[in-house]
Amino acid sequence: MATLKGKAVRSKDIELRDTYFEDAAERLWDRGKHHGFATVPKTMPLLMRALDELSKGKPLGCTYFALFCATWDNGLVRLGRSTDLPYASGFTGPRGVRGWQERMKLLESFGFVEIRPSGGQKFGLAFLPNPNIVLLDLWEKKQAQGNGPFDPPGLGGLQDATMSAFLERAIDVGANDVTRKHAKINAVKRSVAEDEAAQPRTKRVRTAKAAKE
Repeated sequence: MATLKGKAVRSKDIELRDTYFEDAAERLWDRGKHHGFATVPKTMPLLMRALDELSKGKPLGCTYFALFCATWDNGLVRLGRSTDLPYASGFTGPRGVRGWQERMKLLESFGFVEIRPSGGQKFGLAFLPNPNIVLLDLWEKKQAQGNGPFDPPGLGGLQDATMSAFLERAIDVGANDVTRKHAKINAVKRSVAEDEAAQPRTKRVRTAKAAKE
């Protein structure tokens, strides 16, 4: 449900739009009037950038966006019925399907896609979990792994600046899935820090020595 603040912002935006763009209401694409659309999180551009950073040299953003637009707001894609997905993802020619399948496997390795066979098709069905949460989980893994080696491979490519921009954008648009998940992550970190601080100093020293050995 839209908040009063959100309604006020949209009202001002509409007023500003109509001031500078003649007949904008008649010329725009309106999801309230036009069919054939997917609901996309406003963090998507930064998600796509993060995906490209994770898979250096093998961009994943376009492949993921094509998948997301193939859903019906249910997270499911019937891959066998979407024969244009490789083309929409930027893959053409005899090796296009193979290249697309490689990208799909990379997306699966990072947790952005779950793939299941359907009939005789290895790439039959795909489920897309909440990408905001998947990205936050990957970011937490990178921080926990420090300077590597990283698991999954490619995690080291995820940039601090991208994640900062992602979190700021999520807060700006009121993405409560992101803010709630981030709050849980911070709560766990605080709990661990408090537990470590509460340990007797001698125990902490022994633990540190054991870790070095």
